[in-house]
Amino acid sequence: MTDSVLPSTKDAFRRIALVRRWVFTAFVLLQTSLGIWGMILVLPYHGSTTIEKAILITFIPLYAFVAAGSWMALFGFYLRRRYKNRGDAHSLMTRFADRLPTTGLVKTAVALPIYHEDVERVFRGLRASIESVLATGQGEMFEFFILSDSRDPEIWLEERAAWLTLCNDLDLHGRVHYRRRRVNLKAKTGNVADFLRRWGRNFKYFIVFDADSVMSGEALVTLVRLMECEPKAGMIQTVPRLFNARSAFARMQQFVTHLYGPLFSEGLAALQLNEAVFWGHNAIIRTEAFMAHCGLKSMRGFGLWRGTVLSHDFVEAAFIRRAGYEVWLETAIEGSFEESPPSLDDELIRDKRWSKGNLQHLRFFGFERGIATAHRMAFMNGIFAYMASPVWFLFLLFSTIEVAQFAAGDINYFPDTRSLYPNWPQWHPQWAIILVTSTLVTLFLPKVLALFDLLVFENSRRQGFGSTGKLLQGFFLENLFSILLAPIRMLAHSAYVVQAILNVTVRWAGQNRSSEIGWLQALIRHAPGMILAITWSGIALYLDANFFYWTIPISLSLLLAAPITVWLSRFTLGDRWRRQGIWRTPPEQNLGDQVLVDFAELDMPPLKPQNAPDWLNWTLLHPNQARIAAALAPHRSGAAKRASTELKEKLMVEGLQALDRRKAARILDDAEAVMQLHQHAWMAPPDDPWGSQVDHLTRLICIK
Repeated sequence: MTDSVLPSTKDAFRRIALVRRWVFTAFVLLQTSLGIWGMILVLPYHGSTTIEKAILITFIPLYAFVAAGSWMALFGFYLRRRYKNRGDAHSLMTRFADRLPTTGLVKTAVALPIYHEDVERVFRGLRASIESVLATGQGEMFEFFILSDSRDPEIWLEERAAWLTLCNDLDLHGRVHYRRRRVNLKAKTGNVADFLRRWGRNFKYFIVFDADSVMSGEALVTLVRLMECEPKAGMIQTVPRLFNARSAFARMQQFVTHLYGPLFSEGLAALQLNEAVFWGHNAIIRTEAFMAHCGLKSMRGFGLWRGTVLSHDFVEAAFIRRAGYEVWLETAIEGSFEESPPSLDDELIRDKRWSKGNLQHLRFFGFERGIATAHRMAFMNGIFAYMASPVWFLFLLFSTIEVAQFAAGDINYFPDTRSLYPNWPQWHPQWAIILVTSTLVTLFLPKVLALFDLLVFENSRRQGFGSTGKLLQGFFLENLFSILLAPIRMLAHSAYVVQAILNVTVRWAGQNRSSEIGWLQALIRHAPGMILAITWSGIALYLDANFFYWTIPISLSLLLAAPITVWLSRFTLGDRWRRQGIWRTPPEQNLGDQVLVDFAELDMPPLKPQNAPDWLNWTLLHPNQARIAAALAPHRSGAAKRASTELKEKLMVEGLQALDRRKAARILDDAEAVMQLHQHAWMAPPDDPWGSQVDHLTRLICIK
């Protein structure tokens, strides 16, 4: 494709995108208008009082948001049936299908930023991905970079040992790199920026992994070839599917993404076309363009709009598109995977960070010049994904006030003070039933369509979900739990939005991926919601029995939040349902995903004996580990050398227990100090703190 063709191609995409977006918008607006009309008919004063205006103000964005999600899935269903699962005719995969097999590769980096993660899990996923790349015969075109921001020496020393083991086992020295930043400025964005400053110019493209990412070699090769085919592409985002779910909650999320995900992702990709968004991982990026246009400066506003941009990915996609490059979401690329948090509480902990990051996007939505309309809408959608919760909460509050006024007999027959005639409040239960029914249809129709699409048109993919009976059982069970979990998420997200507005600091930390939730932890976390549910339902029952019945679904969910959270976090329950075939998904059937088979079957022996000392002691005392640590450490001079010398002398006399582990680990930043301390330990008498450690080590293991 020559440069002369690019402008007309761009215009063609713009015309197609505009038609699709206007059609989509028209359907959403039409349904929302009907919903507003229905709500006005339901309200006793038909929206003429202050409280009813407040109800309408909260109802309108909520209904529009639900309608937009539903029409997105309907749009995806239409396109899947129109193109018979061959993919959108305008997507990269469809347009370049004939050229892909013969397109050559260029050197590409794979960057894996990590911070206090489960080391065994991270390197299992990385190794499975690397072995899959090697199996394609294109392994020499990729280099892998493990970018650690870990502070705890017990974690980063294990990371380094795992890296060396990986390099030794696969003979990939010089092609798999490990770097740990000593100052983790700007979190993940700073980590990636540090990588680009050091190595970015060596690679035309780089692919970003998350700590739980796994990608097949074929997917990685396809991404590079697509970038080579389309010189205007700045980013290509894949659709990661969930895998390796063990807890019941994670298995439910995995079931959701595999069953419903294709419709939503197809609809999203078709509407965005070359103005898609970047999700932060499992995507390829044009290095030079990213370095030139996607640097994120600290915000200079106030409150939460000051400092580091937390949710950077949407902003980076908007900036690279503003520079003239295209951003694509390619749903047809198989072999892209990630994991789900094992419990609802772990998901909510992650959402706390995301909610503040998404609210920061208000700055870019309203005040950043040159941003494409599609990306402004993506910002607004991400913002309201969390704002919907407090809006819903306010809707419930205003509705309760409305009922309370009537229950107390506080009926105003002249809400309009300028009118000479009374306004008699009118209840229309039939309209309330119609409105509730239409809302439920809007919510659940996409799920029903996804099930219909799978059962009728995709027999090969359907086999990955087990028998039809188990699929239907999982479908109804998932919908039951989605109803129960929605109010819990609503209350948590509402609190997060308030905290974000108050600019409460969000802690950046590694995510739990393998632990269950305890009863005490769950009870403490969900106690406010339980108290609120009891209070709200009690007031509702006192006011009006009929209104009380309407509150039951929400109140019951909040009352049961702790046991639901604990129960769904159980791995034993997840394993039992897996054996029974409930929420079975294609990755568990190993249908065409060899990289997942390799991931599951990888033998990851321990990096040090089970009864060996902690990682810092092990590194300083074990002869091989000490030599490796010294080889990887810099040679200090000047003030840095004097500081490490003082630290070394203190440790020689008092041992590691004299200092905090992180302070003691600074000795590893001086190659000479490491070897001097190692030699001192091995020459120390048995009654010395180091001598006793060496004696313990030699009795536990035989060092060769």
